Amino acid sequence: GDHHPLWPALPLQPGSEPRITKQYEIVKGKVYGFEQKFGTLDVLVNIRMTVIVLSPSAGGGLLVYSPVAATKQCIEMIRDLEEKYGEVRHIVLPTTAVEHKVFFGPFSKNFKSSELWVAPGQWSFPLNLPLSTLGLWPRKAKVLPLDSSECDAEWLSDIDYNILKFSLGLAPFVEAAFYHKSTRSLLVTDSIIFTPSEPPEVVIDDPSALLFRAKDNARDPTPDTPEVRRKGWGKTVLFSQFLQPEKVSASLVKDYPALLRWDEGWERSWERVKDTLFVSPVVQILVFAQAPKTVMQWVDKVCEWPFDKIVPMHFKAPIPAGPREFRRAFEACIEGASPESVVDRSKGPAPTFQLPDLFSAKRYKIGLPWKELEGDFALLRNTEKSLRKTGVVRGPKGEYIKRL
Repeated sequence: GDHHPLWPALPLQPGSEPRITKQYEIVKGKVYGFEQKFGTLDVLVNIRMTVIVLSPSAGGGLLVYSPVAATKQCIEMIRDLEEKYGEVRHIVLPTTAVEHKVFFGPFSKNFKSSELWVAPGQWSFPLNLPLSTLGLWPRKAKVLPLDSSECDAEWLSDIDYNILKFSLGLAPFVEAAFYHKSTRSLLVTDSIIFTPSEPPEVVIDDPSALLFRAKDNARDPTPDTPEVRRKGWGKTVLFSQFLQPEKVSASLVKDYPALLRWDEGWERSWERVKDTLFVSPVVQILVFAQAPKTVMQWVDKVCEWPFDKIVPMHFKAPIPAGPREFRRAFEACIEGASPESVVDRSKGPAPTFQLPDLFSAKRYKIGLPWKELEGDFALLRNTEKSLRKTGVVRGPKGEYIKRL
């Protein structure tokens, strides 16, 4: 019941191993989260599906935003919600990212009467196949219009949306942000995250990957304690965000776990990244750096909504944050991704760090201090330069200020 038999379609972890689903309320009786484990090798994080309970004026029932793997356990959890609130009436694929798209068709087959909605610009590689061939046939999905005023969906009385779409050269980047009005919830996929200092519950259900990642060498004892789990989680997050953090290097000595050596000082990077609202460096450098003006125009539109919480598809949710915090995270992102770009300050002050959380006595950081993390950014910056030179990554014209 916990397995995903179609995992070879995108052979990421946990593969054929049990894929536990955790359900929890984001807003009582109105918004639910469903999390599973997701990643590659031993770098495992969480991936989230969000389910909204629609009001009678929106047709009632459930709307699913960004499905996860349709395991028997997961589908049974949705069936329980259907008994309480009505059937799944709408399923939304809000992105073109393959790690989200791969679950859309198999999940939708369990809810044959639902309407299917997809973000525009869907594509596949190496053959750009119609979406109907990717697990939907014979059903068809409706494409969300770029302008929500042109959409005829009945759920628009409960939800508004805004789409970020631009060319990356070979393919577009697309993300549809949804705003649930009654709960003031902003739903996004990969555009922004909050990395908690504690590993998510779904990741520690089987902590073996964390314990292995926590090792500094093969002989290093790693008892299953909260401290060791946190150490493994910190290294996991750094890998997931930078691909090759500054303090990790390849080693041919088998004494090092996975032939990787962690040098002293990696904890300093983790201290700067944990408990922070920010744009993932992979998205920041390889995607948003290609179209900083377009990205900030989208941010301006999103910030017109009076949201007070953000629900991304990875790491922590809900994040207690509003337009002010959202904008500051993106200003720091654009400055760090493309320092020669101009950030419009008319919408708010420059990004600062250690801002008070407006919703509790706790504090969290906003935006990564990229100057202090340049060593961690090195691989991504070099990769971006290579991709731009070869034309693989290329943003729209007029997005850059001439490099000196």
